Amino acid sequence: MLIRTISGLIGFIILALILMLPPYAVAITVLAASIIGLFEYARAVKNKEINVDLLVSIVAAVIIIGKAYGSTLPIHLFPRLSDIFAEVFSSKYLNASLYVVIVYLFCRIIFENGRFCLKDAAYTLLGILYIPFLLAFAVSIRNLERGLEFIWLVVIGSMITDVFAYFTGVTVGKTKIIPHISPKKTVEGSIGGALGCMLVMIAFGAFVINRPGVEYIPIYHFAILGLLCGVVSQLGDWAASSIKRSVEIKDFGKLIPGHGGIMDRVDSILFVAPLVYIYSSIFMW
Repeated sequence: MLIRTISGLIGFIILALILMLPPYAVAITVLAASIIGLFEYARAVKNKEINVDLLVSIVAAVIIIGKAYGSTLPIHLFPRLSDIFAEVFSSKYLNASLYVVIVYLFCRIIFENGRFCLKDAAYTLLGILYIPFLLAFAVSIRNLERGLEFIWLVVIGSMITDVFAYFTGVTVGKTKIIPHISPKKTVEGSIGGALGCMLVMIAFGAFVINRPGVEYIPIYHFAILGLLCGVVSQLGDWAASSIKRSVEIKDFGKLIPGHGGIMDRVDSILFVAPLVYIYSSIFMW
């Protein structure tokens, strides 16, 4: 427990420092995390004799995260660079890339005589959608005009939910919620995590995002977003647990002492980052 706490604290400090850097640093970090996550995912499903195509997965990760960065780069700050990224990562090229990936995977199924099958292609596409596609929303958030503030909503939505869910579950948790996937999770812990996330999100919105001198955002948005993040954050955790349970492993890796691999730490972020971006872009500006 001590090792887990210390490594978690160090990890949080490193994350905070990265978030304070320019958006391109976040994009590079997300790309690195995606590639490591893809390796962990491929190694995990290999236990079930599933062969993920890592090469095409990594190429797809570069394209997806490049698209997320380039399409949201502020034009007024980087007019020339924005034009270049807008052209290189436009929808037509993204669609072309997706088409090539699908054709390539089916060519492997057709011509490799059983060494690469439909199940391998399906898990390859799932990995691309599950890891770099979902993580890329964090890049889009950081590129926003107030991205440095809004990216912390992702941190709150994932980490704070986990903290409140853990302590609520330990103190008053009795009713098992998903024993077939995660035997220690309880209904009480789940409710505590969601409510705790909502309260911290409201406080962050009131005192940081709505500080004097900036455009006001109604507090009820932070209450709604906090509650939604508190729910989907746990769904992200359970989704990763369901993968680990199906391939019969405890952790995705050993990169982070006491925590496991990258995928064991970003599982909640994978579900929270898209929600924060979608909700914020529709209702908050």
